[in-house]
Amino acid sequence: MVNIESTSNAIWWIKKPNKAAKKGKGVGGMMAGWRKKSLGSSFCLDMTDLLRNISLQGYNKLLAADLTWGERLIWLLLHTTTFITLLVVLSLTWEQFVAQYFVTNLKDPLYPVENVPFPAVSICSNNRISMQAATNYARELELNDPSPRTLSYYLEHLKYLRDFYSSVDRSVDSESFVSFQSFLDLFGTWNNETFFDTRRIMKLLSPKCQDFILKCSLSNVDIPCFSQDAFENSLTMYGPCCTFNVGNKLKKRSFKNRLASSALGLTVVLNASKTDYFAPILKTNGYIVIVHNADNYASVSSSNALEMFPGQYEESFVQIYARVVDTDSSLNSFSPFSRRCYFDHEATVPSNEQLMKSIYTFPNCITRCRIRSIIALCRCLPFQMPLELVETLDGVVYCTLSHIPCINQYLFKWRNVLTERHIIPGLEREIEEALYCPQCLPSCNDVQYSVSLSALPIDNYLATLKPESTNETGIETETDINKNISVLRVYFGEPHAQYYIRLLNNAWFEVFSTIGNIMSIFVGFSMVAIFEIVFFLSKYIYMGCNRMVEQNLIDRRVKQLEDQKLYICP
Repeated sequence: MVNIESTSNAIWWIKKPNKAAKKGKGVGGMMAGWRKKSLGSSFCLDMTDLLRNISLQGYNKLLAADLTWGERLIWLLLHTTTFITLLVVLSLTWEQFVAQYFVTNLKDPLYPVENVPFPAVSICSNNRISMQAATNYARELELNDPSPRTLSYYLEHLKYLRDFYSSVDRSVDSESFVSFQSFLDLFGTWNNETFFDTRRIMKLLSPKCQDFILKCSLSNVDIPCFSQDAFENSLTMYGPCCTFNVGNKLKKRSFKNRLASSALGLTVVLNASKTDYFAPILKTNGYIVIVHNADNYASVSSSNALEMFPGQYEESFVQIYARVVDTDSSLNSFSPFSRRCYFDHEATVPSNEQLMKSIYTFPNCITRCRIRSIIALCRCLPFQMPLELVETLDGVVYCTLSHIPCINQYLFKWRNVLTERHIIPGLEREIEEALYCPQCLPSCNDVQYSVSLSALPIDNYLATLKPESTNETGIETETDINKNISVLRVYFGEPHAQYYIRLLNNAWFEVFSTIGNIMSIFVGFSMVAIFEIVFFLSKYIYMGCNRMVEQNLIDRRVKQLEDQKLYICP
């Protein structure tokens, strides 16, 4: 017996041809019925009914029987123009909502200043290398050097170290730097040091705070100048300096201790003598004061650090004005790059595991980005940079004199920072050469300071001193400070600060009401009209999907009929 598989549609090969024919006729008749009653014709009839009965004004005029074709055309042009204008106005409104999605409003113009953290105050001498310390170190080098050289030779070469702070207006061959650094690598290191420790040497040569600061008072009460509650030696962009309020101990104060006047603020008496000058870095007859947040590294190029240059032999008044910026907690649902700021729990702070994790702030983030770039380009770390902001210390050495040509080459890059790049005609090169730190965003909760500097002759301060008063060194005031002191007063210029809060400009219901008003003005839109249009569209979407399902069933039945396997028995 042979089985022959047939694929022919001839009627004599089909089992029970009468039933199959009837079935086929039924399928064909059904398809013909679908063709006669098309979905398009039904849609046109229902669309006509919708336009005649919709609650929107004026659309029934398009099909009014008492109007001519010209009048209907005018109504059609009117509705088309209105609809296009509506789309344009809604687009402009939405762009305005997006552009002003977040807004910063003044919440309290009289916020008590005692609730505002008092900033850190870093005081740096213009003379960055002490004459006495340089002389002692030169004698140490003279003893270690087997070659007979005079003391003045070492003192002259030690002035090269001034270039760690700034580029001085003098031409020095880079070979001289490399040659002297090679000498320091041999005779300027301790026995337990593998490399020349630039930070140790620069701290050794810097003027001592005990020799620079003579007397301190806070809220008109004399305090010890050097303690955890007063001045400490810390690193700044100018190297080791004397910084007040390092630990942010004055974050909150009482009303009596609000530091809001010159007599009740911070008063510091400074030694203005130039007998110890060896390597001044600025062409100014004064000293350097940096006002910054206590949690930030004191660097002007990292933002939010204010630099001033009070004069010698003067009583200088530094008035501080604070502005508190807070962010509403409802903005937590937005991403940091949408709201343009970091909350405390969002910022990830990479730091050295051996050191305490530093607090995230925008200036510290910029400094961290700058350190990363310096290490990548020059393979070293400037000694004045804080180790807390270095991501990893593996294989990192302090910059020496041999690295100064590399540092000067990229100095423009590290002093100019961008967090966003926008094409500005004429500044394309500057944008490309600047340091790019897109990961750095401001803190959502921050305090911003501004300062005002004024000065009076020192004679006014001397007139207020008592003849029997003495300074901390035990030397009587009138014999010691005739013309060799400067006085610095730092305080809040007003008893209140401005309190700002960042929040949503428009809530969802405000956006909804604005769009609803615009649509009502142009087309008389309402919730009833929305329901009518949604119902109409949903009806035909359902009908279309239903017909697609039924058509698939019909096609499947036809395919099953065609795929039946027939066998012929001989």
